[in-house]
This record gives sequence, C-alpha cells and structure tokens, in this order.
Amino acid sequence: MISNDNATSSDSLYVDEYGVIKVSWSSERCTKPYRPLSSKNTIETEASSSESAQLIASNNDFLIEILLHLPTRCLLRLQTVSKQWLSIISSPQFRCLHTRRNARSSTSTIGLFLCQNPTFNFLSLRQEDFSAMSMMNERFSSIRKGKIICHVNSCNGLFCLDIKLSDGKREFYVYNLTTGKYRLIPQPDTIDEPHLVKTMNLAFDPEKPEDYHAVCVWLSVSGNQLRFAVYSLSTGVWRHSTECYDCNEYGGVDLCYYYGVFWNGAVHWVSQTAPFLRFEIGNCAFRSMPTTPIVEGQWHRNIEYFGESGGHLHLIDLNPHPSMQFDILELEVNYSGWFVKYHVNLDFLPNLYPVMVNQEVNPPEEYAYSNVFSTICFLEDEKDKAMLLLSLPGKIILYNLGNRMIKELADVKPASFRLFIDGARYDGFEMYKHVETLACV
Repeated sequence: MISNDNATSSDSLYVDEYGVIKVSWSSERCTKPYRPLSSKNTIETEASSSESAQLIASNNDFLIEILLHLPTRCLLRLQTVSKQWLSIISSPQFRCLHTRRNARSSTSTIGLFLCQNPTFNFLSLRQEDFSAMSMMNERFSSIRKGKIICHVNSCNGLFCLDIKLSDGKREFYVYNLTTGKYRLIPQPDTIDEPHLVKTMNLAFDPEKPEDYHAVCVWLSVSGNQLRFAVYSLSTGVWRHSTECYDCNEYGGVDLCYYYGVFWNGAVHWVSQTAPFLRFEIGNCAFRSMPTTPIVEGQWHRNIEYFGESGGHLHLIDLNPHPSMQFDILELEVNYSGWFVKYHVNLDFLPNLYPVMVNQEVNPPEEYAYSNVFSTICFLEDEKDKAMLLLSLPGKIILYNLGNRMIKELADVKPASFRLFIDGARYDGFEMYKHVETLACV
C-alpha cells in the first residue's frame, strides 16, 4: 500500500480490481468525536481524494507497485483504463516482474484442458464457473486456421503446440493462452525429417521469466536412439546434448516422451518398463533419477498420473490387481527416492456412483474390472491442501483428500461402463493445466 502525505500514518491508498483508486482510513481517524461535515468540509475531502488519486496516477513507481499485487485477469481488464496503464501493463519489464512475483501463486491455476483426440475441452476450476466446459480449439483458432493439433505440452501457463500442416510438415509454437501471444519454435537444423521429432517439451520457470527453453526429442534412425537438444527462446540458439537414450537397450521407445514434466531445473520422463529419465536444462545432460519398482510377477508398471504440483513431483502407480486403494508418491527434492505422501481409499465411491460397477453378467476378459475410474490430475498447494480430479463413467469429480468431500465438476457423455473401458474417458496423460500468466513469448 502507498501512504498519503495528507493522511495519518495508518491511512492508505490502493487500487481495487476495477482500477478505482480508494482510501482506507485508520481506526484512529474513525474514533475521533463526530462533527457534522459542512459543504466546505465535503469539498475539501473530495479535493484531497482527487489530488491523492492524481498523485498515484502521475507517479509510475507508485502505480506499478500497486498493479504488481493484482491478479493477471484483473490486469488484462485494467489495460483499457488509459494509455498510460496500457503502456505499463503491456511492457515486457512489467510482465516479467509480475510473473516472477506471482511465480508460486496457488490461486493462478484456473482450469484444465482435457483431450479426447481430436477434441480438446476446457474444465474450469473456478467456483463461479465450476461446470463450464468449452472448446479448447476456439482458443487456439488464431494460429490453427484449420490445421491439426497433434500434441500439446504445457508448463506453468505456457503451451507448446505441435501442429501438422496440409503437406505433412510440422510446426511448433509456444503460446500464452492468457494473453493470446505466440511464436514459432524453429526445429534443429540437424533433423532431416520432421516426422522424426517426437516432442517439444517446454521448460518455463516463472521465477526466471526472462529466458525459458524448449527441449526437442527426436529419433536417430541409424542408431535407434533418442537425441536431445535445448532451444533458448531469448537467444534463439540450439544446444545439442552429447548424450542419448538407447532404444535398443530398453527394447524399444517406451519412454513417455510426450509427457515430460519440468521441475527443479530439469525435464523428467517416466516409463512403464524402463528406468525414468531426468534431463537437466542448464548443462544439457542426463542426471540420475530414482525409478519405482515393477511389482513382482508383472512386466510393466501401471502409471496412472505423473506431474508437478505445489512445488513437488508426484506419481500414481496403480496396483495391478483391481483395487480402489492406491498411493500418491512424492519425489524427494534431492532425488534420494520416492515416498508415500498420501494413501487414498476410494472404496466408498461405487456406492455413490453405481455406474462405476460392472453390471455385465459375462463380461469379456478385458472388461473384467469390478469398478472403473481414472485419475486426471492431482493438485496440492503450499499448505498441503490436496485434491484428486477423477474421471468416472458420466462424471468428472473433485475429491478433497483432507475432508473427503466430493464436488461434481462436469457431466460427461456417454455414461457407460463399457464405453469407459473402451476409451471414452479422460486420463492424466491427456491433461494440461492452465495457469494465468503475463509471461512474454
């Protein structure tokens, strides 16, 4: 808050979310004996407030400090107040500073983008718009122009879009969905065939918004190896790693390279059969990363979810036997290992949603589940408030692990057990968090 020279030490001026400059009076002033205001007093008070407002409006340092405390969505509206405010809010310097100051704001996550190829839907997590589902394709219309979005990668509010052109070529864009700004990411010159590019993973740290990176993963056919390169969006320079992922060693390309997660200065990938992978951005090199064991008697893991939340990396590896109980694992910050952060018991859920239960008398073997659900997302803030977003036949629900309360977020058709098994569902590997940010692209 900015103090006013004409006010008491406890009085202050501030700008509300609609851009109106207001005065907050001190308790000292409020306890003074009541004295009716004459018209002269009223005029003087109004003049004083007007002078204070003009003082704030004319002093960029005061105004910037106030604006930096406002949420992103509010700032986008305030750009229309005046040319001065538009100049401040749209400047790269202000946007970097605002992004850095709000880097760990738990209130910035407003929703999720859910994919059932080729359709993208937006699911709002805001209280006032809980069940709204709108088409994601409309938000990308400015750059799609009838093109096909093959893959999406998101990182702290920025999206990387893999777009297929009519001639079969591919283009990659980094896109800020909040501001509507985007730019093309060039492919490394060393790649002869565009189809050999497996993915572009964004590595965007809101605490360092001046420079962020894209990690390109492509297949070297001659050696059957995955190769890696890092692109700086501030310098426009590619750095190539001398290391590679040998597909021959692990019996094929089993790395979940489409779903890399940026955390702690590195991009992380998991695998259902092979060791996990950690690729540090700064030195373009692999570093050790603990891998969860495969259950004895099984040939693969059953990883349901892998992502970052609340400044930590989490993983859900379901029990291979039909069960409504599972653990949410968290990775130690020093990479010493995984530990159980939460044990989840959903045995009560089929009683609330009978459509989860297999009603078929003689189901095919692949449908031999007692009940079905899938984990879309795990959300945790800095205060350890944890929630699970679950997909059920016909419903998407939010389950609070603390108070065990359930909120229904959306109805999803068709509400069928068999179709759910056949793929009519959302899961954690086709989910992209949307965080509001002013970050420049």
